[in-house]
Amino acid sequence: MAVNKKTITDFEVTDRELKIAYKKYRDIYNVSRDLDIIFSIALRDKNRFPSINLGGGDITYEHYIERWIKSYSDAENNLPSKHTANPKSSCSDPAIKKLVEIVTGANESESNAQERHHNLFMSAENIQGDLLEEYIAINVRQFGWLWCKGNILRAIDFCSEDGSVYLQVKNKNNTENSSSSAIREGTEIKKWYRLGTSKQGGICFPAYKWESLNEIINANNSSSNKCNLSEDAYIRFITEVATVNKQIVSDL
Repeated sequence: MAVNKKTITDFEVTDRELKIAYKKYRDIYNVSRDLDIIFSIALRDKNRFPSINLGGGDITYEHYIERWIKSYSDAENNLPSKHTANPKSSCSDPAIKKLVEIVTGANESESNAQERHHNLFMSAENIQGDLLEEYIAINVRQFGWLWCKGNILRAIDFCSEDGSVYLQVKNKNNTENSSSSAIREGTEIKKWYRLGTSKQGGICFPAYKWESLNEIINANNSSSNKCNLSEDAYIRFITEVATVNKQIVSDL
């Protein structure tokens, strides 16, 4: 399929035409009303709409809006907590396994077991960022925050209901890619990461950043209650998810 990435600013189209197309396809996909709010927010600054590959089909704003809504619908109907992990798509490197065997003194059977454990950890790491967003989404909706799942806003994971604040969530304080960094310049997009590192006596310990997230949420809180997200509650969430869904990670 031909790659034909477009964003809504690539089309000459009025807000009225976009609203008509949106209503047509949102009814077809039957998405939650949260998307109505996100769509209204995106219309205020159309640069918030992401690039979408429209393939070799109709290159029209209507097709774009349909694909945009479908992205949200797909994410809504395939939550991370319901995910079934697929085996990795590439083969393992025998030379790496041999190197581990020589350095550690492990035999082939032991190195095979170590490799499967490594696959488990990588699989868990791949899904954890999505689970983090799901945990946050479950708990912040009551405070007037929306989960922009399905990558429907550029470099934005959550937005306040009034569209005044945008939030990008990371699991660790890793270097972000250039596109994510660029879009935040001159915008109201805040960045939060869950896990930092502190050192005591030369030893690294986890430093959790939940309080700073609570401050962001509560600064734009439509409820009289206070947001109080925590590491303990997050661990309870992923424990419940993994207990119910053993296929969420794979050792293959």
